[in-house]
Amino acid sequence: MKAIFGKRLPFFLALLIFQVIVIVIVVIWTFKDSSGLFKSVYDFIAKSPVALDIFGFIADFAEVISGSVVIIALVILLVSLKRYQRSRAIDRLHNWARNGVVILAQYRQENPGNGDSPADKYKKVRVLIDKLITNSSFALADARILRGEINEKTRKNVEVLHVIREKLANEDESLFDDLQVLQHDFADVMILAFEFIK
Repeated sequence: MKAIFGKRLPFFLALLIFQVIVIVIVVIWTFKDSSGLFKSVYDFIAKSPVALDIFGFIADFAEVISGSVVIIALVILLVSLKRYQRSRAIDRLHNWARNGVVILAQYRQENPGNGDSPADKYKKVRVLIDKLITNSSFALADARILRGEINEKTRKNVEVLHVIREKLANEDESLFDDLQVLQHDFADVMILAFEFIK
């Protein structure tokens, strides 16, 4: 709960406790004329005129009070969920982009072009692209939540991944140039996500 509500958690809990108190007051007020526990509690409260006035006021306006409490609690819940969803989207998108930068940097550092056969070169790129495409649908969903430039750049990255996959099927050597550009594009998304974190 703390992760979702953050600083608003105590206020949200206070609203829930207050709502429970209102319900208890209404139940006691409703059954005050019956015998048993409710009558005993009511008689105890009735000893203090101030407490009885507060009690009566809450019982009389319970619907309005409860409705207000529920609306405020729902607003807090919706705002908190939206912020939590946004925060998760930023973290996941940052991790996806960072992972892309690292995978592409490792691939380029190994420089498989010199001693590998064409079939081996394409096989290594296929493995790399499959890894990067695996979480791309989640990245797109997260980017849509964040909107703006990061959404556009993420969509572009995913499109390039699919273009490279098509080039792999056709054994088009221009895909090796695309990998270098793709690494920079992943770095752009990672930096934009980091800006959101700050």
